[in-house]
Amino acid sequence: GGLVLLLVLFFGRDAVSVVKTTLSNARVAVRDSVPIKFELDRARRMIQELDPEISRHKREIAREEYDLQKLEKKVKEDEAKLAKSWSEIQQLRADLQRGDSNFVYAGHTYTAKQVESDLTNRFGRYQTKEATVDNLQKILEARRRGLDAAQEKLKEMIAAKRQLEVEVENLEARQKMVEVAKAASDFNIDDSQ
Repeated sequence: GGLVLLLVLFFGRDAVSVVKTTLSNARVAVRDSVPIKFELDRARRMIQELDPEISRHKREIAREEYDLQKLEKKVKEDEAKLAKSWSEIQQLRADLQRGDSNFVYAGHTYTAKQVESDLTNRFGRYQTKEATVDNLQKILEARRRGLDAAQEKLKEMIAAKRQLEVEVENLEARQKMVEVAKAASDFNIDDSQ
């Protein structure tokens, strides 16, 4: 509290700005005093730590792509079954509209009441299957979006790794320049007579 009071007394309204500038300069000074070798080791370690994470992400993406292919196949099969059910329902409905009292299907004779009951049952099952297929399509779309997000994250991780590799190369170049400058300053040539 006393330190804050002193800062306000000495700097007034500029106290916050002075503190921020001082902290920023201190951070820069500390960062500049870190040896290049330490920064190199740190960057190399960060690159090594990214490799397992990238591999794990690649496996998860491959697994999700496989699962999506299976889900897409199931949705297509269910849609085909749904279309077949609909055509059968339409056929039964058309048969009932003819007004016959008896119907023959697959060698069996059925009354109009039996066909109507079967039509009602089939339509109920059709609606249930249709709702199921709609939900599967929504799940499929959500999983596709999740896969796209995971692929984007993988691209970002690979880009971050490449950036770190470039930084390592830059730090190595800086280190070599420092070593060359140090070696050049060790030579003391006497150019007097």
